Amino acid sequence: MSATIKLTTKIEQMTLEQGRRILVTSDIHGHLSYFKKVLEKACFCNDDILFIVGDVIEKGPENLETLHYVMKLCERGNIIPLIGNVDAYRLKLIYELSEENVNGFYNYILNLRQWAGTSFYEELANQCGYSINNPEDILLSKQSVIARFENEFNFLANLPTIVETQKYIFVHGGLREKQVSDNIDKSVFDLTKYDAFAENTPNIFDKYVVAGHWPVVLYGADMPQMNPLINHEKKIISIDGGCGVKKDGQLNLLIIPDINCSIDRISHISYDEIPTAYALENQSPSTESIYISWLNKEIRILNKGKEFSYIEHIKSGQKLQIPNSYIRNETECFDYTNYFLPVKKGDKLSIISKNSKGYIVKKDGVIGWYCGDLAIQ
Repeated sequence: MSATIKLTTKIEQMTLEQGRRILVTSDIHGHLSYFKKVLEKACFCNDDILFIVGDVIEKGPENLETLHYVMKLCERGNIIPLIGNVDAYRLKLIYELSEENVNGFYNYILNLRQWAGTSFYEELANQCGYSINNPEDILLSKQSVIARFENEFNFLANLPTIVETQKYIFVHGGLREKQVSDNIDKSVFDLTKYDAFAENTPNIFDKYVVAGHWPVVLYGADMPQMNPLINHEKKIISIDGGCGVKKDGQLNLLIIPDINCSIDRISHISYDEIPTAYALENQSPSTESIYISWLNKEIRILNKGKEFSYIEHIKSGQKLQIPNSYIRNETECFDYTNYFLPVKKGDKLSIISKNSKGYIVKKDGVIGWYCGDLAIQ
């Protein structure tokens, strides 16, 4: 049993066969049912090539099961998983657990327990016969966890950081340098945690770079949308649908029909488990809207109501009413929009929340308001 684990940047080059579909997902975050369902929707088969661009574990209800499922899938020979920042950080922290950092990790486990019901480490410890009720339980279970799950940890640690093919480059966070080979001296964490890669990189790449990590919804300015985004100027495809980190997120699956197909033939499907209904009325879209995201969540409450409050959004200066259920700590608002979706009678809508004024829904990956009647399935 090793006392440490080595995380080094690994770059792989491979040539993909013509005539095979290339499927790409990322940021499964322990949502095994989402992963299975999105593959089922895509009719995934042995003729396809599946890339999993990092963050298999954590923030979901079935972290260890998801990891085992991916490991089993890899036996088929047409699955290429990459390491993500959460995968890497979790490995690093488990091996480096000590009296100095265990309190912070215990608080993190408590937060994940509240968010997702469990955490990767808690699942591992439970399998070893330990219950995590205090920081000391973490330190007591550490050696047993490392010994029992050495194969799983080595599997994650040995995953490639970057995979380069004829037309596409796959990486969880993003490339720090334009040429793939120039990234070899960057740390795994530099390449797996590159926040807002499509906005922040100064590079224009020679091949399309497919990345996860940064939920695409955070690129939005006027409305939240979860679908993959293609930046044709920089040649970046961002695919993280917010699964596991957004309550209304989805698991995206990019579909590239063939390695040599044109970019405009790329499509996607997605899966979430939000209840659905059918619109019974038409609705016109808003001409103007605001999206208050995690990146600009600060608000000032001007008038607190029973169900809605009148607030000022600090960053934009705009004043608007928002449901109280979206307010946190009286000073923050998370992932809210006043955008009215374009809806036609018969459209299928995912119902995120209901209030006295209507519904906040998701339609084709875009979130907004619908104020008509619904036919509940």
